[in-house]
Order: sequence, then C-alpha cells, then structure tokens
Amino acid sequence: MILGRLATGLKKRDWGTAVLEVLIVVVGIFIGLQVDDWNQARQDRSDIAIYLNRIHDDLSTDAKFFTFLAGKARDKRRALEILNRIIGEEGPPDEDPDSIFGLLEDSSSIGWEFPEVQTVTFFDLQSSGKLALIKDAELRTQLSFYYQESLHRSDRIESRITGYAAAVYEIVDAGASLVGRDSELRGKTSGAGNENFDPKAAFESFLTTARKDRFSRLLNAEQNYTEFLIAQLNIQMEETRMLKQIVSNVIGKADD
Repeated sequence: MILGRLATGLKKRDWGTAVLEVLIVVVGIFIGLQVDDWNQARQDRSDIAIYLNRIHDDLSTDAKFFTFLAGKARDKRRALEILNRIIGEEGPPDEDPDSIFGLLEDSSSIGWEFPEVQTVTFFDLQSSGKLALIKDAELRTQLSFYYQESLHRSDRIESRITGYAAAVYEIVDAGASLVGRDSELRGKTSGAGNENFDPKAAFESFLTTARKDRFSRLLNAEQNYTEFLIAQLNIQMEETRMLKQIVSNVIGKADD
C-alpha cells in the first residue's frame, strides 16, 4: 500500500508525499530492527539468568561434595596415622581386628580417580558463545579460572595417587568386606555372616604382610598424598565459596 502511494506520488510529482512515504518505510524498518534487537537482548538476559542460576546450583553441589570429601580425607589421615603406628610396632596391637578393618577401609578411601567439579553448565555456556554476554567482567574471569583450575587441580591430585588402596585390597581377606562396613548393607556383606571367616586370623595375616618394607613405603606415600589432598580440598572449597558468592551477588543485582 505504501509503495503504491509512493509510485502515485512520483507520477504526480508530489515530492512531499513521496518523501513522507520514504520516511515512513525507513522508520518502519528501523523500528522493526530495533524491536528485534530489544527482543534478542531480552532473550540473552533471560538465558544468562538461567545459566547463572544453574551454575549457582552446581556450585552448591560442589561445595557440599568437597566438604564431604574433606571430612573423608581427615578420617583417612587419622586411619593412616594409626595404621602406621600399628605396623611399626612389634607384637599385637591394642585395637581389635574389626576396628582395624574399619581403619583399613578409611585409609583406602578416595585413593582412586579424583572426582571433578560440575562442568556441564559452564561448558554449555562457553560453547554457545553466551559467556561473552555476561556484562560483569570479574565474573567472566572468575568463572573461567574456577573451571580451568579445578580441572587442573583434579589432574594434579590424580597424578599423585599411589598404589596403596590396591595393595590393601590385595592383601586383606575378602571376608573382611572393607567396602560398605558402615552402611546398612554391612550385615549382608561383612565377615560376620561368613562362618568360615576368622577376623583374628585374617588380621594376623594382613599384619605379617603389611610389616614388609613395600607396604610400609606405600603407606608413607599415601600419607604424603593425603596431606596434599587435604590442602587441595581446602583450596577448592574456598574457591567454590568465593565464586558462589560472586554469582549470588550478580543474580541479586539482576533481580533488583
């Protein structure tokens, strides 16, 4: 319709009408593009808000999980210290076999592949190209640092894993059932349900083997690894706490 009026105005040499019609077309195109930009910006803000809330949830999960691991690592350190004393002494220990099997379970925990932080949301944000849409430069920097450093930390921890846990499971009688001794399944999995299992004999067999040099060296190496693990977990928990606070602040500003 506008083009028809424009053509009519040109034929009649009604320049005022022609110019007005052109202006209407140009303004209409400009407004349409502007509306598209506004809609895209609103969609981007909505997407970023969703991503940040998901990252906040991921960080909450990370914080709880690494706090749990830090507790297990401290239990592991204590168990290793007691076992080192028992193995270094001559004669039978004061602890009963069942208590020592519990120490062996604690000492061989988190001695395998070290778990990583929740990365799916961040990598999705990064691969989609939307990371650059976060206006807070500090947050962008902190997010990239946190996930890169956390993955590198996991690699550093795994590179120091010893053969201690495998050695424990190799020389301890399977009837002791180190796995799940403190769980509801203990009655179904422990040696208590096996009439042929002799805790005292199993412990004495373990102690004879463990007092050989190779196992003692592995135990010492595991103690060093555990100290390193605890230090790294403390750093991880602090970095998680700080980033969670930054994300919370940004989410709070977005909601105001």
